[in-house]
Amino acid sequence: MTLDVYDDEGGAAAGGPPCPYVGILFECCGVYVRVYRRPEQKYYRGRCPKCLRAVRLRIGRDGTDARLFRAR
Repeated sequence: MTLDVYDDEGGAAAGGPPCPYVGILFECCGVYVRVYRRPEQKYYRGRCPKCLRAVRLRIGRDGTDARLFRAR
């Protein structure tokens, strides 16, 4: 299965600056996706492409170096 992600606000897909993203493994369906955010947002928000389970990752004050996460 291929998931095409497009930035409808003119980011990397339109030749603009790259959008920040994290990788999430949705354990509910065993699917990995990239979840993008707009630079002004303070969170990442995405859904499992199979069952549509929602996930929201808030960006903390101290942050983390991790780029891959699991949604259970």
